[in-house]
Amino acid sequence: MDIKQFIALTDEHKIVPVFYHENSDVVIKTIQASYDGGVRIFEFVNRGVNGLEIFKIISNHFSTQTDLIIGVGTIYDSSTANEFVELGAQFIVSPGLVIELGQYCIDNRVAYIPGVATITEVITAKHLGCEMIKIFPANVIGSAFAKAVKSVMPSIAIMPTGGIEPSESSLSEWLNAGVNCVGMGSQLFDKEKIAEGDYFGLREDISNAIAIINSLK
Repeated sequence: MDIKQFIALTDEHKIVPVFYHENSDVVIKTIQASYDGGVRIFEFVNRGVNGLEIFKIISNHFSTQTDLIIGVGTIYDSSTANEFVELGAQFIVSPGLVIELGQYCIDNRVAYIPGVATITEVITAKHLGCEMIKIFPANVIGSAFAKAVKSVMPSIAIMPTGGIEPSESSLSEWLNAGVNCVGMGSQLFDKEKIAEGDYFGLREDISNAIAIINSLK
């Protein structure tokens, strides 16, 4: 999936869940709960020693669900990205801007969203050919940075991630700053519900967050 397709999807589906668990069954059930709650873009986080093995399992599991886009985050180099792309990853996210990783993704028409924290990094990303950036960590940098980026580079798409709450005040703050979508991790996924296997409750939480963001579009 190229970046223009990905950006178009984020314009429609404003929440991108970000999640990792060492148990592939938990990941599958969490993705399914997210999908049932209205999510259509999901970022699996490459953490732990078995990230590639887990992604292979979940990619195979959801291979026939063609309206669900699954990508991988916390990628630092092109060789790791290539391993995940060969297993079906449809987009790649990194915590910071990695030039050679960005070049690999652009050359292979894979959507790449680099993490940035300064205007210089945004300009560097844009010169590389990136059309979307990830403000990270969003709760540290703040929505004013997104507004400033859009004022000088209105064409670049933005996905802030980190510490964004699934509340009307938090979501409206970021949408009003001009972002395309928000990445949401621990604030969206209740650890107790996951530990208890309450995936129905998890689905309701996600559905509520999507209802809030849909009302703000």
